[in-house]
Amino acid sequence: MKDSLHQRKFHHEITQDLVATAMGNQPADLIIRNGRLVNVNTAQVQTGIDVVVRHGWIALVGDASGVLVDEHTQEVDAADRYLVPGFIDSHMHIESAMVDLPSFAAGVLPHGTTTICPDIHEITNVLGLRAVELFHNISKELPLKVLLAMPVCVPSIPGFEDSGASISAADVAVAYQQGWAQLQGEQMNFPGVIYGDPQVHAITAQGLKDGFVLTGHYANLELNQGLNAFIAAGLTACHEGTTAEGTLRRAQLGMYAQQRYGTAWLDLPNLLPAVLENPHIDTRFFTMVTDDVTAATIFEEGHIVRVVRKAIELGLPPILAIQMVTINAAQLLEKARWIGSISPGRAADILVVSDLEAVTIDQVYTDGILVAQGGQLIVDIPAYEYPAWAVHSLHLEPLTVEDFSIPAKQSPAKVRMMRVIPGMVHTEEEIVEMQPNNGELVSDPNRDILKAAVFYRHEPQSGLDGRKGLGFVSGTQFNPRCAYASTVAHDSHNLLVIGSDDDAMVKAANALIQTGGGICIVVDGEVEALMPLPLAGIMSLESVSTAAQQVEAIEIALKKAGCPHEAFEMTLSLLSLIVIEELHLSNRGLVALKPGEKPKIVDLLVE
Repeated sequence: MKDSLHQRKFHHEITQDLVATAMGNQPADLIIRNGRLVNVNTAQVQTGIDVVVRHGWIALVGDASGVLVDEHTQEVDAADRYLVPGFIDSHMHIESAMVDLPSFAAGVLPHGTTTICPDIHEITNVLGLRAVELFHNISKELPLKVLLAMPVCVPSIPGFEDSGASISAADVAVAYQQGWAQLQGEQMNFPGVIYGDPQVHAITAQGLKDGFVLTGHYANLELNQGLNAFIAAGLTACHEGTTAEGTLRRAQLGMYAQQRYGTAWLDLPNLLPAVLENPHIDTRFFTMVTDDVTAATIFEEGHIVRVVRKAIELGLPPILAIQMVTINAAQLLEKARWIGSISPGRAADILVVSDLEAVTIDQVYTDGILVAQGGQLIVDIPAYEYPAWAVHSLHLEPLTVEDFSIPAKQSPAKVRMMRVIPGMVHTEEEIVEMQPNNGELVSDPNRDILKAAVFYRHEPQSGLDGRKGLGFVSGTQFNPRCAYASTVAHDSHNLLVIGSDDDAMVKAANALIQTGGGICIVVDGEVEALMPLPLAGIMSLESVSTAAQQVEAIEIALKKAGCPHEAFEMTLSLLSLIVIEELHLSNRGLVALKPGEKPKIVDLLVE
C-alpha cells in the first residue's frame, strides 16, 4: 500500500497549499474532469464539474481550466459519470461481520464505504479497554476512515450479566484523552438513563463534558416521556426505531434517526414511510445504517450501498438516499467539515458512479487515491499481528450433560420461555407447561421447545466461574439431536448453547471450547459445521470472502437442523441480549425487560 494511505495530512497543515492549488499557483495531485456532481449540499446534480485534489483534500469543485498541472498530476476523465461522496455508516458493529478491521476494510471499500463508525462494545465486553486501544492502532494503518465509538455499556446492564470486562466513566475519559475514540457508543442501558442510574449518567456526563457525540439505543415503543427523557440526557442518534411513527418522532425531537437495514434486522421498509408519506418533510435528521451485517451479506450484496439501493427500490429519490449516508451522517458525527460531501476543504473520498438509480460504483477514491475499481480492491491491506491475549480468550473447562440439568419437582411444570421472532431483535415471553422426565426438564423438539444455556467463559474471576443461566426457547424448529453453540452471544459473549437434547448441546459446546471460540452446529448428533473465531472468540482472521463461505456453511447446517429462517445465527446470537424486550437469558438467568418497567431477573419455573 502506498505510504500516503497511512499518512493523512491534517487540514490545518496544508491550507496554504490548497489555496494555492485552487488559485492556479501550485499544481494539483489529481483532477477528475467532466463529472456529474451529486451535490448533497443542495440536493442537485450539476453537470460538467471538475474536482481538484491536493494532499488528499479537495481544493476546487467546478471549472479546473485555470488549475496548474505538472508531470505528477493525475488527470482522470469521469466521462459524464456521477461523482458521489464516499458513503458513511454512522452506526455498525464490525464484530457482526465476524472479520477483523483489515479484512473488513478490504471487503467494504470496493462497495463505496469510505468511513465507518464501529461501536466495538462486543469485543470490549471480552477484552476491555485494551480492545479500544488495539482497534485504534489498527485503524491508523487503513485507507478506510474508522471513527471508533467508545463502548459505554460493558456490561450492558451491570448486575444482570457478567462480561470479560467493565467500562467506567474513568475508562471513557482515558479513551477520549488518548484519542482512541471519536464518538460515544450506543447507550443501550436506556432504563438506566430514564430512571436516573448515577453510573450511567456519569458516563453520559463524561461524553458531554469532553464534547463528543453521544449515540443511543432507545429500544422502547414509548415515544413521549421516556424518549424525551432519553434525548434530554444528551443522546444524539438512535438506530432502534422499528416503526415509521417512532422514526419520525425521533427526528421531530432533534434526534438523528438511524434507519437500520442489516442482514437480519430489516427495518428500513417499515421506517421509510416516515419520509415517503411526508413528501415535504425536511430529512436532515434521517440517516441509514447497517448496524449488523455478516461477511456473507457484504460479499454477496455490498455494505451501506445495499441499504441505499433498497431505499431507492422502496421509492426514495436517489439523491435523498445518498444524502442520508453522506452529508446527514457527517453532520450527525459533527464531521461535515472533513467528510460527507464533495466540497472544497473536505477529504477527497469520491465514488465514480455510472448508474445513479442502480448505484453502480466504478471507482472508489479515498483521500484522493484510487483504492478500488470495478468492484475490486487495488491496494494492499496487510494482515495485523495480534497479541496472545486477544486470540486466547475462552477460559472454560469441558462441559458434561450434568451442566445442562434443570430439575423440576412439579408435574406438569409451568415454565417461562423465550420465543424468538425471525428478523426481529426482540423476543416474546410465553408460559408453557412441560412434563418432567425423571425429575428433569428436557427439550421437546416436537413442540418446538429447546433448552438454552449461557455459561461464563471469560478470564477466571472469583464468584463468576461456573456461573450459568438455563432456560427454554421456541421458534427455532430444530430437529431431534441438533444443537447450536456460539461465543457470539450479545453482548457479554459468554458461551450460548441451544439444543434439542443435552448430548448434542455438550458436543457443540465442547467443540468450541476446544477450538477457542466460534460457532458450531450439531446435526443428528454430529458436528455439521464449525466456524473458528479466534479474535476474542467473536471474529475471524480470514478474508471477507472466506468468512462468507464459513457463514454460508453455518446457515446450510442450520437449515439441515430443521431451521427454515434466513441468517438465523444472528437472531440466535441475541438470545442473551438483555437490553432488548421481552425475555432473554444471561449467565445469571432469565432477564425480563417490559415496556415502562425496569429490568429484573425472573424465575424459570412459574409457581
